[in-house]
Amino acid sequence: MSGLPVGFTAVKDCRTEGAVVSLIGVILSVQEPRRSRGPDWILNFSIQDDFSAGSVGGSSSMGCRVFKPEAHLPEITGAGDVVILRNFKLNPWQGRMDCVSDWKSGILVFPANKIPVPELSQAYLLGTQRLPYNATPGAKEPTTQEQKAVLQLAHSSSGSAKDVQQHAAITSTSTTGRRKEALIKDLTFGKFYDIKAQVVNIYYSNSGIVELKVTDYTANKDLHLYADPERDPDLVFKREWRGPFGQVTLDVRLYEPHAAWARQNLSTGDFVYLRNVHIRASPTNMLEGAMHEDRQIPHQVDVRKLSHQSAIKEINERRESYEQQRSNRGTVHLANAPKKSSAKASARKKQEKRERQRLQKEAEQKELEDNQEKWEAKRSGVNMNVRASFPDMQRSTLSEIINNPHLQAKTSTKYNSFTLPFVNCRHRSRVRVVDFYPPELEYFSHSADDSGWTPRPKARRWEWGFVLLLEDANVPRDTVPEQLRLIVNNDAAQYLGLPNARDLKAEPRVLNELREMLFIMWGNLEELKSDLRARGQDLPLPPGDNRLDNKPFDCVIEEYGLECPVTDDDPFGYQRLHKLALTKIMR
Repeated sequence: MSGLPVGFTAVKDCRTEGAVVSLIGVILSVQEPRRSRGPDWILNFSIQDDFSAGSVGGSSSMGCRVFKPEAHLPEITGAGDVVILRNFKLNPWQGRMDCVSDWKSGILVFPANKIPVPELSQAYLLGTQRLPYNATPGAKEPTTQEQKAVLQLAHSSSGSAKDVQQHAAITSTSTTGRRKEALIKDLTFGKFYDIKAQVVNIYYSNSGIVELKVTDYTANKDLHLYADPERDPDLVFKREWRGPFGQVTLDVRLYEPHAAWARQNLSTGDFVYLRNVHIRASPTNMLEGAMHEDRQIPHQVDVRKLSHQSAIKEINERRESYEQQRSNRGTVHLANAPKKSSAKASARKKQEKRERQRLQKEAEQKELEDNQEKWEAKRSGVNMNVRASFPDMQRSTLSEIINNPHLQAKTSTKYNSFTLPFVNCRHRSRVRVVDFYPPELEYFSHSADDSGWTPRPKARRWEWGFVLLLEDANVPRDTVPEQLRLIVNNDAAQYLGLPNARDLKAEPRVLNELREMLFIMWGNLEELKSDLRARGQDLPLPPGDNRLDNKPFDCVIEEYGLECPVTDDDPFGYQRLHKLALTKIMR
């Protein structure tokens, strides 16, 4: 949040353990008060003070805990209220920084339904009229500058009101015990857990998935066994594996947006806090973790660096104990270990042979699949430099997307038919780009300060926003092809591999980088469009004109609805749109 009153701290800057801060934020969620072990009661809630990125629950959000007698707890009406927190202490909790009250803390709560809209806020901004609020005993009343900050935050967050309510609903269900924090030794199939661990290794894939290998140095019999070369050299198949050995390493597959954050922020050796990890069976029937996109809050990242020093200390202590035990076992093995029976040696060799055969078969199968993919791409002329997620998903034609049968629905009572304005869904399609808008690349980025681009100006920054016109990869001769307008928003453009959006008119280097990236995807499209416009013509080309030289590619297309005024064309108040998603240009 910009323009904080003197003495207040932005949530994203709250990083110093033990620091005393004052905060202003919008309530994202609140739990029922409960009795503590002492004389006080505990009230847990979360806040956010910056909504300029459009997401809820990110780095500008924070958990808060209030310890007070039941009669002195703040009166929070629900998500959307704005609070002023004075003199709260920063305390690490479950992998992130929270703020906790003490006897000096004061809390002011401004109910959301009593905060006026911007058009009626002038008297409150000038300080000639007071906003209604509830206060804990002893809390100072708000100054004019603090009241102004409350109004500004309430107005800036109004565009995310629905997301805030969704976040509150999801959080309330997550507190019922759907997941819990656990050590790796206690993980079981089919459940969700929060995990604190150390990163052993990181693997990246062309599909955008990031695989973390993590450990907290506790053993689980359902994990892959990495044989110790000092104890069982004959069982070691992965010579490059440097440890830890045994069944203490968990594979966690990160999908977007968690994968993007991990690529930019994590390194081997980092301590991490993984929230809401789904424990499932791997293809070899071992335990593995998966972290998918939250469908309710798509931009929420549940991977963080672990900042809780006591948790890091516990992991390090278990690591030291593991290394000490391994050292002791190694000594016994070398000096005093009894000879193994021939039967055990024979069984071990058989197991080793079976494992070698299995790995050989897997390698051969993967090679066959890779060769098949390359052959298919060469035969069909597909651009393999553009990759889309969900490779196993059946492809849809643009006609199937446009005429989505799921738009036709019936009422549950009289079974009357009606047409939905849109369906939230994803498709995978093989397409070519045949035109784009705006017609000049310089206008593919937009300033968030431009009221013509966004009705609610944000902190000064730039974001991507352009439209691609698509046709199916294979169009029968003598037919008019179906065409689909595909929006590429800021998130899709960055996933595509474009650099951070800038003022392209002022930064020719970024413009050239953009041109080179898009050339990989659409070939001579820009050059042809510039040529045609110079002669008073434009794209798309008429059927049968083969001057456009670009290859088709696979992409993920998301269908969604955008609120709009109710008209005869849009009787539900939603406009049906499609946007690019989870598609990447490989360089």
